[in-house]
Amino acid sequence: MLFSTSKTGHFAQILTSGLLGNAVVAQLTPPDPGQIELYGHLIIQVLVAVVTIWATIRKALQKPESVLRVPVASTTTTTSGPASDAPAQ
Repeated sequence: MLFSTSKTGHFAQILTSGLLGNAVVAQLTPPDPGQIELYGHLIIQVLVAVVTIWATIRKALQKPESVLRVPVASTTTTTSGPASDAPAQ
């Protein structure tokens, strides 16, 4: 990377990356479980919102289905059950 073509450059790169690595690692602390849970809920809410918006847009752009009208048969059928659910008069 920096000076890795020479021996001193190689050692300098090892030392600087080691020092920078120690400085970065010392500053980083793992998040507490409450933050992890909060970010988990946030990610799930974002995913649900994206899927909901995608489904809504997809449904809005969908072509309406054509309705096929079937002619009603004019034959009468007799049933052996009660004539109707209407109260007797």
